[in-house]
Amino acid sequence: MNNPRFARLQQSLQQGFSLDPKVIFKEAWARIHGAKLPLIIAALGVAGCWLALNQVSAQIVPNPEEASWQLSLLSLLITMVLAPMTAALDMMGIFRSVDKPIRSNQIFNYFGFLLPLAVASLLMGILSAALMAVIQMLGLPALLTMLPMLLLSVALMFTFPLILEKGFTPLQAIITSLKLFARQWLQLLAIQVCFVLLFIVAILSLGIALIWVAPLFMVAKGIIYREVCGVEGELPDSDTDSSALNTNKDHFQA
Repeated sequence: MNNPRFARLQQSLQQGFSLDPKVIFKEAWARIHGAKLPLIIAALGVAGCWLALNQVSAQIVPNPEEASWQLSLLSLLITMVLAPMTAALDMMGIFRSVDKPIRSNQIFNYFGFLLPLAVASLLMGILSAALMAVIQMLGLPALLTMLPMLLLSVALMFTFPLILEKGFTPLQAIITSLKLFARQWLQLLAIQVCFVLLFIVAILSLGIALIWVAPLFMVAKGIIYREVCGVEGELPDSDTDSSALNTNKDHFQA
């Protein structure tokens, strides 16, 4: 990690980092203006592919109640196949956080990384299954099972970007993401809980508010990654404060 592109990441791992949820939300809100359409189209594209593949899997398994393990396996395979598209949503948020141009068809840009992303997705699926098994063994109420799963999802949030932006192996990315989460788990969890509540409100609004909440979530994740890990090509004066937003996009190319 002596390479300058790893300087911010190394500092976060060794010295820790601090995130101000209010500042992150404020900057993310400023950055979604003019970028909502490509972000929404990209998210809808990924969701559409996921729904289509799940419909196919439902046709493959004629009796889902008798073959739950087959459905679980197919679900994991779908997650692995769609990992490049899911990772692309993370990268779009990161691009927006450093004023790089984004396009809705960017979700197809990372299929060249299918193998490492699929392996990472498989490993994360195994971790989730192991955690769920432990929860079931403890006999916790259904409501309490949500918190450990939420913690794990937040703990692994840096995995895909570390593979694509930093060139880490799947195992390196997962371990690094867990280490970063351990450094500042409370702030990361607080931000995630806020978004969970926002998504609930958005759903109650018949989905209308998702026009703002979904892009806000994607860009906020990008800002968090930028502040914690650093981004190659990041502007020197990049700051979490929205007043420091740099609107000059000529520094970057598509």
